[in-house]
Amino acid sequence: MAEVPIIRICSLGLSALLAAGLAGSPALASRGDSAAALNRFVEARLAESSDQSQVAAAIYAQSLKEQPDNALLAGKAYVSAIETGDVELAVKAVRVLQLRGQAEPEMPLLLFASAFAQRDWNGAELAAVELEALKNFAFLEPFLAAWLETARGGDGIAILSRARSDATARYYLEEHLILNSLAHRREKEALALLGAVVERNEPRMAPVRMIAARHLWARNEPEAAKDILKTRSTAPEQRLYQQIETGQKKGVAQKVSASTGLAFLFQRLSSDLASQQADFLSQLLALASAHVAGNSDYARLMLGRSYARAEKHDRAVAEFSRIGSESPYFLVGLSSGIASLVADGNYKQAIARLDSVMDRDPDSPELHILKGQTLQAQGDHAAAAGAFASAVRLGERLNRSDLVMANYWLALGGAQEQAGIWPEGLESLRRANELQPNSPTILNYLGYAQLERRVNKAEAVAAIKQAHELRSTSPAITDSLGWAYFITGDHERAVTYLETALEGQPQDPTINEHLGDAYWTVGRIYEARYAWKSAKLFAEDEDAQRLASKIDLGLRPDLVSP
Repeated sequence: MAEVPIIRICSLGLSALLAAGLAGSPALASRGDSAAALNRFVEARLAESSDQSQVAAAIYAQSLKEQPDNALLAGKAYVSAIETGDVELAVKAVRVLQLRGQAEPEMPLLLFASAFAQRDWNGAELAAVELEALKNFAFLEPFLAAWLETARGGDGIAILSRARSDATARYYLEEHLILNSLAHRREKEALALLGAVVERNEPRMAPVRMIAARHLWARNEPEAAKDILKTRSTAPEQRLYQQIETGQKKGVAQKVSASTGLAFLFQRLSSDLASQQADFLSQLLALASAHVAGNSDYARLMLGRSYARAEKHDRAVAEFSRIGSESPYFLVGLSSGIASLVADGNYKQAIARLDSVMDRDPDSPELHILKGQTLQAQGDHAAAAGAFASAVRLGERLNRSDLVMANYWLALGGAQEQAGIWPEGLESLRRANELQPNSPTILNYLGYAQLERRVNKAEAVAAIKQAHELRSTSPAITDSLGWAYFITGDHERAVTYLETALEGQPQDPTINEHLGDAYWTVGRIYEARYAWKSAKLFAEDEDAQRLASKIDLGLRPDLVSP
């Protein structure tokens, strides 16, 4: 699969300016603005600065009603509306900016989504023309036209062929040929294309496999659906496969429609733009997708993820919570929601949410894994080990694959090691390695945990060497190997590997401290203190205290890094 194409988003856009606060001064408003309007503007800015985005959006909406030709207000209302998920306000703001000749390249996409959701085909067509005129997203024209034609009852396949003339559009063509064939109930054509997708087994195409399998299940073709999912490479695919095998259709089986296809176009763009750190545009497209798709679990998941990236965790949790328990994406949504709660420090709420789900499904090892991860984030490693032990027990009872069980044992061993439950932790890590003997992650953890305790040095070094052979580009594993050489007395070789690790992760406190210790030992005193000072910038608690002592006193046996 080719790399994700870079989408042109570099124009000096209104949304970027406003999001940065460069166009947000009341002094830029027209001189005819009333004092009351200016006061409301200030109120909105204050609400934004206090992270009260909903309040700010409401103020901008009211102000825009009173001053419908104020481009500054429209710009602020537009950004605020996208951030709070208010499509109606965003559309109104875009209309104002269009009249003032200040529309940005992405704005017609929102107008297209709004018109499409209202079955205003002429309005959608006009938005597509405006999009093409603004250039940056013009490559989407064949896809928008194809899904619009499909919604009107026509055939969009011929229109999709226009995408072949543009390199960026070609990157998205295969998936839309598949989805459009399914929307037109031409399953044989779709399956011919899906064969290559299934064989390539790319993570990027997992959502396409999911959509196709759910469609075929809705069309009463369970064997064809399961064949698409045969690799079961992702957790949603595994869950969907099980649901089809057990005959569950409610909340699972879904036929592909024009709305499905258009929503997926926006979802895909949202994901790709997020990978380019274009978070505002990513959020806009996720919102457009949810607006078109209606009550779609995958649309909720993507919108929730966009809010989480923007650190709007309350909104993210709300979206993730809307994914029903029957959905193949339920566990992913639950996990994402828990991650947002943890990111906000709401550990009690996260655990309460998990407990409520586990009350209904106490025998799910995945839920016990998720609870263990949450407890680890809270710092309760002993309790986490208990949760992971339950996951191991249930996973073995349910005959989970060796790969899954290796990850369960790794989680258990890691929690036990952090809780000081040793040598039980070592036995768990060894069991993970037995089940998955060529995993660089497992080998590195197995070796490093023993190095920290200065036990079984030969076994530890051998495990880390094997991990490095399998993944030599990993800074973490390269650091482990360098530290292994340090512990075993090969200090010059340790410096070589630790310097290489630092090139990959120059701000990592552990690598900097290890390198500082190695430098001091080989007589490079100035460089040692520089490395320790760099480590101290990001270190915490006991690590920071140890580094401060080394900077002052130099390396003593009791100050060597663990």
